[in-house]
Amino acid sequence: MDGQDGHSVPEAEKARLALAWKAAHYFVSIGHDEWLYKAGQTAPDVERQLGAGRYLFITAWNPPPGERDRADNRAADERLQSRLHALRLRHYPSLGCNAQGGAIERGWLVLDCPLEQADALGREFGQGGTLAWRAGEPVRLRMLWARPDCAQEDPHTDWVG
Repeated sequence: MDGQDGHSVPEAEKARLALAWKAAHYFVSIGHDEWLYKAGQTAPDVERQLGAGRYLFITAWNPPPGERDRADNRAADERLQSRLHALRLRHYPSLGCNAQGGAIERGWLVLDCPLEQADALGREFGQGGTLAWRAGEPVRLRMLWARPDCAQEDPHTDWVG
């Protein structure tokens, strides 16, 4: 959920991205199975499989129309994985895609990452947003930008600036 430099992203684009990321489908791979989770909904199947108290979807991916090519995205993902290992945070391969199955962003579902650390990781890896939630609660979209005036109100989206 690429954020590039938040100052260079137009306000209308921030609002559009929030809607797109909220509507996207997210999948986590656990063993040989994939489990769906989505912003605004609870994720009981994921939580039953992983048993954590907190969950974070984060990516270092910068898809088109961004400026990174596939090799740069892989390198950024390797840096993110190394960081997660250094922080001793358990994580599972995950991805987000639009409702039609396109525009895939590869990332990680991270277990029991404190919210402040989750936001810091998102910013460190240049993301405009992540997903974060507590077990038993709906998945929340955390936009790492300030809320633009043109953004729609949504009970499951946090604009944390």
